[in-house]
Amino acid sequence: MSDTQPALSLRYFLNLEESQDGFALATFGKKQLTRFVTPVISLGIIAWGFYLGFDGAGRYYVGLGAFFLIMQILMRYWFLPMMFKRQFVKYQFGKSEQGIDLYQDHAELHANGRKNTFNYADVANFASGKLTYMLEMKNRTVVIVPKRAFANPADQTVFENTFKK
Repeated sequence: MSDTQPALSLRYFLNLEESQDGFALATFGKKQLTRFVTPVISLGIIAWGFYLGFDGAGRYYVGLGAFFLIMQILMRYWFLPMMFKRQFVKYQFGKSEQGIDLYQDHAELHANGRKNTFNYADVANFASGKLTYMLEMKNRTVVIVPKRAFANPADQTVFENTFKK
């Protein structure tokens, strides 16, 4: 990679499905296991309640665990997707061109006519979803790159190898 010409240059418009996939990567955990930690804790509270007995204090634990589990399901599968879709439409995120250019020792982000440069060491997390890649910087900025933006598999390999640690 040279500093004058980018090794990889991508320009893209995110659609709603890609944005939701990237949002899920950023909010629900980067690894599959972390997505299930809080529901397992809720199920553990319910099991503890049954262990204590449904006649005494156990019923309160069962109710508490069930309440937590229902709230998690509502938040994850109904409320957050609904709010995300509302914000996506309201602020017309899908109508602004975005892009990323990869150079030898840094990358440039392009969004809304502005350019932002970052070093590869600033990337705290890299995750791959069904439709997108998610880059999370140390300053908590999240970049979502759709997989369909890559012209050929070689470009996709360059992108993955740049950010995998």
